[in-house]
Amino acid sequence: MLFGNTILSSSILGLLTTAWAASDVPSATTNYYSGNIYGYEKEETQSASQSASATSLASCNPLETTSCSPDPALASTIEDNFKSSSSHYTPYRFPSRITYGDDGVNFTLAERLDNPSLVSNDYIMFGRLEVQMKSAKGKGVISSFYLQSDDLDEIDLEWFGGDGSQVQSNFFSKGNTTTYDRGEYHSISDPRADFHNYTIDWTSSELKWYFDGELLRTLKNDSSSGYPQSPMRIYFGIWAGGDYDNGEGVIEWAGGLTDYSEAPFVMQVQNLVVSDYSTGSEYKYSGDSGDWTSIEAVDGKVMGRESKAINEFNEMVSGDSASSINSSSDSSETQKSTTSVISTNSVQHSSASRTSSIAAEDATSSADSSTITESVSSSTEITDNSTTLSTIYSEHSSENESGSTTVASSKASADQGEIVRPLYSCVAAITALIFAMI
Repeated sequence: MLFGNTILSSSILGLLTTAWAASDVPSATTNYYSGNIYGYEKEETQSASQSASATSLASCNPLETTSCSPDPALASTIEDNFKSSSSHYTPYRFPSRITYGDDGVNFTLAERLDNPSLVSNDYIMFGRLEVQMKSAKGKGVISSFYLQSDDLDEIDLEWFGGDGSQVQSNFFSKGNTTTYDRGEYHSISDPRADFHNYTIDWTSSELKWYFDGELLRTLKNDSSSGYPQSPMRIYFGIWAGGDYDNGEGVIEWAGGLTDYSEAPFVMQVQNLVVSDYSTGSEYKYSGDSGDWTSIEAVDGKVMGRESKAINEFNEMVSGDSASSINSSSDSSETQKSTTSVISTNSVQHSSASRTSSIAAEDATSSADSSTITESVSSSTEITDNSTTLSTIYSEHSSENESGSTTVASSKASADQGEIVRPLYSCVAAITALIFAMI
């Protein structure tokens, strides 16, 4: 999350609660966006558009007031390699510490209070994201990638500069920071030494985190701790959790005090693919529940392009360009394509190897759909077999002539053939016997 001039997730705010209790700083559950804390007063000159984007879209909680503006919807799939600045993201603070090149975008913490970070201009309402990145080294230095909504739902990934063996996944619902037991730590190969792929798949029913294609964690939408389910923007950047002005709990969580004499500390993002599962021009809140069913997709539908989005995502990570994919995609949002399975090859990035775990899960979903199709076909076969022999034989012949290629129709043809052949032979024999008797 964004607090004053620094980028913080809700997990950190929990660690600050004790310090806040004795100060004049507003409670985390009251206002996440007011004031400057613990010396984070340092600012750089920003353009009016940057300031407006960072302030107006993040400072209004639609569950507390009806005057909030709708959230601009992404409603498409985008990819950025960050070899140059992107029109999809805006620097939130310290743009001079954000540089672009052949290896992507670098976020550099060069001196105390630096907090370079980017925020997406549009929101997604469920979707799939994959970031290819290398986290920063440095004790107490935190690399962050997370999603957050206006009503403070949150999905987190955070890396510790002093620990090359794990990543933390976390989530929050409606800014509820009464407990801090939602985070989980996952053992991985050193995220600071090489680029790795981190994938988040977020739907109305479940949330999954992946590392290089391997499933790390699944959260179902039945958690007693709530479930993130409102439109979110994407934030990523670097900051010093180990700054000596932070609370003791924050410093401990971050892995210890940051030694600024070892700066600069650099987080690198080489590629980012974002696919929105919903359609429309804007996402609007109705009522004060924050439940996903209360979100209105203006001129669109929540979860209205999941299948299409997955197809686009697959093509993106295969190396196709955003413009060619979006222009060639079918305009029908209700189309259910049979190519939505992510193949092992289609999810490979050239600079980081991956497994086919995500592919297998999507394949399972596709297989379930095929099972349903076959069940429907079986019902059709039963109906057909109850018709007259001549009708069945006619249908069987017609199917053979049409050369049907679908699994269901081929199966039906084969099964009907097994019925037709012995019955037809029997009829022929009876007919011959009748003629002989005549």
